[in-house]
Amino acid sequence: MNSTLQPLWQRSFFQKRRNHRRDEALHHDTSADRGALLEALIGVLPLPIFFKDLHGRYVGCNKVFEDLLGRSRDEIIGNTDFDLSSTQLAEIYSIEEKGLLERGGAQVSERKIALANGAILDVVCNKAVFRGHDDEPAGLIGVIIDITEHKLAEQELKNALELAQGIVTAIPDVLFEVDEDGRYLQVWTRNPELLAQQREMLLGRTVDQVLAPDQAAIAMEALRTASSEGVAYGRCISVSLPNGETRWFELSVARRPSADPDAATTLLAFSRDVTERRQAEDAINSVRTQLLSVLQTIPDMVWVKNVDGVHLLCNHAFERLTGKSEAEVVGKTDLELFGAERAHISGKSDEATIEAGGILIDENWVVSPENGQSILLETRKLAVLGAGGEVTGVLGVSRDVTELNASREKIRQMAFYDPVTSLPNRLLFNERLQKVVSDASSQRRRTGVMLIDIDHFKVVNDTMGHPVGDQLLCQVATRLKKSVRDLDTVARLGGDEFAILLPEIQTTDDLDWVACSILERFKESFLLDGKEVYVSCSVGIAISPDDSTDVNDLVKYADSAMYLAKRSGRNSFRFYSKDLTVGVEERMQLESELRRAIEREELELHYQPKVLLDSGVMIGSEALLRWPHPEMGMIPPVRFIPVAEDTGLIVELGRWVLREACKTAKELNADCHHLHKIAVNLSGKQFQCSRLVNEIAAILGETGCRAEWIEIEITESLLLDRKGETLQTLLKLRQMGFSIAIDDFGTGYSALNYLARFPIDTLKIDRSFINSSDKRNEELVKAILSIAQCLGQDVVAEGVETAEQAAFLAANGCGSAQGFFYSKALPKMELIALWVRASATGFVSDRYAASR
Repeated sequence: MNSTLQPLWQRSFFQKRRNHRRDEALHHDTSADRGALLEALIGVLPLPIFFKDLHGRYVGCNKVFEDLLGRSRDEIIGNTDFDLSSTQLAEIYSIEEKGLLERGGAQVSERKIALANGAILDVVCNKAVFRGHDDEPAGLIGVIIDITEHKLAEQELKNALELAQGIVTAIPDVLFEVDEDGRYLQVWTRNPELLAQQREMLLGRTVDQVLAPDQAAIAMEALRTASSEGVAYGRCISVSLPNGETRWFELSVARRPSADPDAATTLLAFSRDVTERRQAEDAINSVRTQLLSVLQTIPDMVWVKNVDGVHLLCNHAFERLTGKSEAEVVGKTDLELFGAERAHISGKSDEATIEAGGILIDENWVVSPENGQSILLETRKLAVLGAGGEVTGVLGVSRDVTELNASREKIRQMAFYDPVTSLPNRLLFNERLQKVVSDASSQRRRTGVMLIDIDHFKVVNDTMGHPVGDQLLCQVATRLKKSVRDLDTVARLGGDEFAILLPEIQTTDDLDWVACSILERFKESFLLDGKEVYVSCSVGIAISPDDSTDVNDLVKYADSAMYLAKRSGRNSFRFYSKDLTVGVEERMQLESELRRAIEREELELHYQPKVLLDSGVMIGSEALLRWPHPEMGMIPPVRFIPVAEDTGLIVELGRWVLREACKTAKELNADCHHLHKIAVNLSGKQFQCSRLVNEIAAILGETGCRAEWIEIEITESLLLDRKGETLQTLLKLRQMGFSIAIDDFGTGYSALNYLARFPIDTLKIDRSFINSSDKRNEELVKAILSIAQCLGQDVVAEGVETAEQAAFLAANGCGSAQGFFYSKALPKMELIALWVRASATGFVSDRYAASR
């Protein structure tokens, strides 16, 4: 129907319907928008906000409220306070909220709440009723405000006001407030009799009008200082009181702080009555003057310090000790007068004096400022007590006992020391031996006793004279002291007989080493009367408690062992035993044989091939020292290497091994088609030589060998060097072109940080891990391979004897191996032949090729 033909009422009706629908849609959209807006608004507010319905159930909250309760939104919405809080609190909240819903409006309450973390907060809770579309109460909205800090501040302010009031009431002194002109603005005191005038007469008057001119000037100077600098302390004035008495007061003045920058400056003056103190000081000064007059006549050094170590007085003798006048000493500490070291010693002595409660005597060396010479002071100290019995300081008296001490030392030297060698004599040696053996018995420690006798000493005396014999004794004493530790005692018992006391011995090998060291030092010539003389010695050893715990028996047993050494040919040592052990004789024989073997060049090098596990290609070999004895046959390294280590022969042997290996490496790498790297073991004793790198460089130059043809093998124990010398040596060797390997890895002091710090190229897995039926060793091998892979290091497995072992190693990423499965250690010419054959066939042996 045409709208123009519709009756007016119809057009109005349809128009209203359309408007109504539009309003409903608009209202719906607006409500949704408002809800979203409200949700976003409370979400960003920093205050905890919550909504509850008429039944007390939570219907909404923001994130801050969740954090406050320590619960998630899902745990809060739909629950009441009875679900979330204690029953007591929930009942309180319920009663409050029912009353609020009945009367409408808002409610503000203050309370303490406990957080989820246990903290207690003071808060203000604001709650209000919100209404629905029908203007009826629909629920509550709440906002929580933390007022904890505000409450604390209120309490602190209250406490501060109470404290200030208590201080003003409690102090026995006078507090003034004055302006910059010295005008009294306020007066506080509980003792008005200390005021120069009555309080009412002081207010409004100035300092100049109240005090005597000279005293007013002092007070005004303090006020001006405090006005400009903030504070002024220590000025004293005398005040004439109304009762005719004159008393002394100490002023402490401070500028009064103010938050108002435009406020006038006022000052607070604290006036303390120090009359009694002044009188006491005057009395003390009088006594002090008398005391100092007496002290100046005393030749000993006298001083007094307070409990803080500050010098209060001293006499002329002490002035000479310090090189300073009394005025320069008083008020100073020992640190300022003598320096840190002496001040520390003196401070400890002062503390001990105070604790002792009596006279404490000690001695210490000081340097005289007059002539720079050291003098020994005997110091007697006594704690100074106050009237109440408390310690107020320390009195000290020092006496120069340098000459007396020299006399005492001379007497002691004559009683306990040998006049020729200055070593302890028999008496002092026996005293020390007795003490060490007694202590060792209680602590279950071993002690060694050595007796050393110079072989054919009588010949030297008879042919060169007794003065030359005394020279020999002195040189022997020096060599013996260089052979032992600082804690050991070297003594001369008489004639050409010496003794050594060695406490805290771990094993007999320690004594073995010391004895060998002594014999080695005696191999060097003695320079006597301008001539080189060779003299040997014989050493006897007894051990406590193994042999005896009786001092006399130990000396006797060591003496018996020493004579047995003489009977055995001299220039040797023997342990005391009813029947000298075969092991000691065998070791000494082996040492002698080894020395001769080195002289006769009986030792030789064998080389054990090293191959790649995945291809069997021979890539190098390890140089191994062998000793084919003409009578005893092939002596295994495990027998003679420890002897070489103990005697120091290993250093000479190590140089020979490296030189021979370098010669062989040059021959094997002459064609330069395939690299053959020879691994050479270096001993820890070689690393102790500061010239090791230079010696190795010299060997390279001598043999024409290149560093990349040699791999240096070291043991894990070398990595424990804490001084960094080993690390520096290895770095220099790496820079020269050598590769570095750790031999027998896993059997020593393994530590991952050493592998990262040191320039290690290769890890050699010890044969004990390879030739083991224990499955756990397989896991250890895997772990070592994994570590090496992570650190970018090569791995060589030692002692491979079966195809199964080789397959296991190859499957787990091991690069190369050596062992009887491939070849035993070969003499040089056989190795060269094998290298030529392996270069042609690609395999180290036919046996390995067959297994492929």
